[in-house]
Amino acid sequence: MSSFANNVILLWFIVFTFLPCSWGQDCSIEQKRALLEIRNSTNGSVFVDWDGRDCCNAPGIACDPFAGGVSSINLQSDNAPSRTWYPNVTLFTIFDELQELRLNSMNIGGELKPFCELKRLKSLSSLDLGNNLMGGTIHPCLGRIEKLEQLVLSGIQGLFLRSNKLSGSFLDCNAKNQTSSIVSFDISDNQVRGPLPENIGHLLPLLEHCNMSSNALEGNIPWTLGNLSLEILDLSNNMLTGTIPQSLTKNGSADSLVYLNLSNNKLQGKMLPRDSIMPSLECLQLSGYRFEGVISPTISNSPSLVILDVRHNYLSGNIPRWLYSHPSLVAVLLKGNRFEGHLLRRMCQMRSLQVLDISFNHISGGIPSCINNITFWKESSPSPTGSNYFTQKGRLRYLINLTDLYFEVGTSLLIKNMEYTFNGIPLSLMTGIDMSSNQLTGSIPSEMGELSQLKSLNLSNNFLTGSIPISFRNLKNVESLDLSHNKLSGKIPSELVELTFLSVFSVAYNNLSGRIPSEQQFSTFNMTCYDGNPDLCGDRLPRNCSTPNQLDPTHKRDQKDQKEGTRVIDSPFFFYAFVAVSYAFGFWVFFGILIIKKNWRMNYFRAVDRYVESFLEMLSKYW
Repeated sequence: MSSFANNVILLWFIVFTFLPCSWGQDCSIEQKRALLEIRNSTNGSVFVDWDGRDCCNAPGIACDPFAGGVSSINLQSDNAPSRTWYPNVTLFTIFDELQELRLNSMNIGGELKPFCELKRLKSLSSLDLGNNLMGGTIHPCLGRIEKLEQLVLSGIQGLFLRSNKLSGSFLDCNAKNQTSSIVSFDISDNQVRGPLPENIGHLLPLLEHCNMSSNALEGNIPWTLGNLSLEILDLSNNMLTGTIPQSLTKNGSADSLVYLNLSNNKLQGKMLPRDSIMPSLECLQLSGYRFEGVISPTISNSPSLVILDVRHNYLSGNIPRWLYSHPSLVAVLLKGNRFEGHLLRRMCQMRSLQVLDISFNHISGGIPSCINNITFWKESSPSPTGSNYFTQKGRLRYLINLTDLYFEVGTSLLIKNMEYTFNGIPLSLMTGIDMSSNQLTGSIPSEMGELSQLKSLNLSNNFLTGSIPISFRNLKNVESLDLSHNKLSGKIPSELVELTFLSVFSVAYNNLSGRIPSEQQFSTFNMTCYDGNPDLCGDRLPRNCSTPNQLDPTHKRDQKDQKEGTRVIDSPFFFYAFVAVSYAFGFWVFFGILIIKKNWRMNYFRAVDRYVESFLEMLSKYW
């Protein structure tokens, strides 16, 4: 080997052997001061024997030999302070390139919220705060630590990481004796995937509030969740399969469960397991599934139920009679199933009802005229202070006792031809009826006009006949009114211009006639609202009304025909002249033929003679 090569190798050996900290490992004065302050706050328990000069030589400190600066702080339990330690978390944020922070078993007290300061560390990927004395909850800000991949905690009662960018899956936890004291758990609206641990009920034995909605969870719902005293369980908007475990709806969790949302998964089978008993249940949301059969009669075992949402399933049969008699239901959402039969008058017993959606089914018959018995739809305006049935019968906001955070009940509703999500208090103020896309017949009851608190009314795509009730002028709060695709006739009541909140309106594809309203907000509706009604006229329609008093084109034609008939056909002179001409014509046609045809004339006279002789013989018998 040449002497030059030997010199190069010797140079590299000197660099890596004698100058380990000379390449990018020195720390700033601020970082040195930060370590000294951390040591002082522990009464000298950490960084023992450190001279305060080179950070990379301090016990528990590791530096990045290439990027430079402190990359890891790992404080050991044998250096834990003798008293409860309340670290100044801001000191750790001075280490810009910190990737790992381990403070396990360091007698740290207080809450986790101060550790939200760590979101300033753009490279931090591992945070270990396990086996300390901290209480309270994990706030969502911890989830905003940009590159955090590992978070180790224990002794925590609340974990709230909603609406972050968490990904990955649950670890396979087989340890029998390792449990958590977490009471509230929220990782909703993230990217967590894979199956839930089968023994999750053993790992989180104190869990009461669980929200893992809007992730990518797969597999079955673990039966061990039924062993908990859950009050809130939201697993909606995932990819869970199988059936609802009976352990979740009978005994155990079923006794304490207040809110259950399993919507928009891939579950199937019966709507609820047989013999389900959930006496405390206030909200049941099972929409967007493949459930079959009838509405589970076990719902009658939940007298406090306020919201029933089973939209977009394969449920069939009649709407059960017992459902109409439920004492507390405020929102009944049955859209997109296979229900049939008639709406019974028992429906009018549901006096607490605020939202009814039975659209896209096969329900036939008429709309019960007693619908105005449903109290809330015609009472004075609700308020969030307790005058509405949502707040009287059930809660729409659940205070998580461990923090100032709330869990709000919400659901989506089709309003103004768009789907909106209502949560908490806004949901309590919502009122609406959607009976669209069924097979309803008969006329619209005029009593419907008494439902002055309705904000949305949709009766489209049915076979309703008759006229639009003038009583609809009393729907003072209605914002959306859809009567399209029926067989309604007559005029559009001009009184509807009094509906000042109306912003969506459609009567398209009916048999309506006359002038369309054009005052107030009706001046803003486009012509598609009136499509399919060729006898309607107005300034914005292809057919213009000729005069202000000419309200009905059909009546216009009748008047024209009547005027023409008065001049010719219907005059008395024409009638008598027609009779005289007809008589004269018939007389001369008959006798003219006899004069011209001699044979016909002779046959006619002979026939007359025979009838006369026969008549005289008959008379002689009676004289």
